[in-house]
Amino acid sequence: MIPSLRSRRLAALVLALGAAWAPAAVHAQDIPTGAWKGSLGQAQVMVCFSEYRQAQYYYLRHRQNIPLMPPQAANGPGDNPQAIAKSWQAGEFQLDELVPGTDGESRVSGRWLLQATSPTQITGTWTAPDTGKTLPISLRKATPVGPRQTGGDCEQAFYEPLLAAIRPKQQAASIGSHSYQAVSSDEATTLQVPADLPHAKALNQFAMQWLRNQSVLAYDCSAGRGSQGFAGSEPIGSTLTPVLWTDAYLVLQDSMPEIYCGGAHGSSSLSYITWSWPQGRAVDTWAWLQGGEKSLIAHASKSGQPIASGLMRLIAKLHPRNAEGDECRDVLNLMSVQAPYPSAQGLVFNTDFFHAMRACNDEVPLGWKQLWPYLSNEGRAAAKQFQP
Repeated sequence: MIPSLRSRRLAALVLALGAAWAPAAVHAQDIPTGAWKGSLGQAQVMVCFSEYRQAQYYYLRHRQNIPLMPPQAANGPGDNPQAIAKSWQAGEFQLDELVPGTDGESRVSGRWLLQATSPTQITGTWTAPDTGKTLPISLRKATPVGPRQTGGDCEQAFYEPLLAAIRPKQQAASIGSHSYQAVSSDEATTLQVPADLPHAKALNQFAMQWLRNQSVLAYDCSAGRGSQGFAGSEPIGSTLTPVLWTDAYLVLQDSMPEIYCGGAHGSSSLSYITWSWPQGRAVDTWAWLQGGEKSLIAHASKSGQPIASGLMRLIAKLHPRNAEGDECRDVLNLMSVQAPYPSAQGLVFNTDFFHAMRACNDEVPLGWKQLWPYLSNEGRAAAKQFQP
């Protein structure tokens, strides 16, 4: 049956009304995100926008993080994608820049009003909240110079000016009879080994990439501190240091001391990297154990109760805090264990506990003889490298 003219018109009207009431589709280009480069007044800046109503920026001259947050006004646009996209397109996207105040709280130092004029161009104005002085803002989408090599909360291009500003300093250092160079930036210290060592180029590239990663980490940490009104100039003080050097392996300690990066608690970290000289890469020491990391996972009994693995029971038994009257004894079943690292005597297991009990974090060394029943063929081959 052929539809009547009236029915066709009615169908068209229904479709038109439906389209009018349906929310507009939001495409990726409707909400600018990632790294943008341009100017605020006469000064050159790098800006990073998230898909939400938050951002951060820094002046290329100073390279200090300045958070950008939604205004506190109650009549601001909603946080749903449609409202955010509409405010960008209409030139009504607003952000307040925050800097530390004299009372320890953050204060608004400038108000941004922005418009996305194209997928690659943003314009707007900066206004001083006290004097009303305005400056033009002009930004374009930034593209990275090279492939992404660092982590971070923003795109690679956002961090590249920070990385280009690193001016490493070198100082002679040694461990036992082995000499190397300790290489330091403003944030961290790594190492460089002599070029005549096996696969030295690979190790040195790995170590310098680690140093660059620390600069990115330090910047993102300052962003967390800055958003809550804290100064962000304190170095994070990370170190990548050799603790064992043999003909077969180099063990590196990757350490970051306690530092506040925003949130409820401070942050710190301690881990180890085992580098194989013959292979020219870091090795997975979990593979030295039968079953790998699963060798520490509990299994269920016939009654369904979890039973700790033999290796996990051994680590708990020898934990330095497993002593009568020690509060850590009561939470040993909640500890996690990092990948072990080798010593001349055996493997060392670093233990981790939840934040409230992190004082229980400690190392548990196990001798090669104790470990032999748990070692894989790869692990036994590694053990022979350390045994006379």
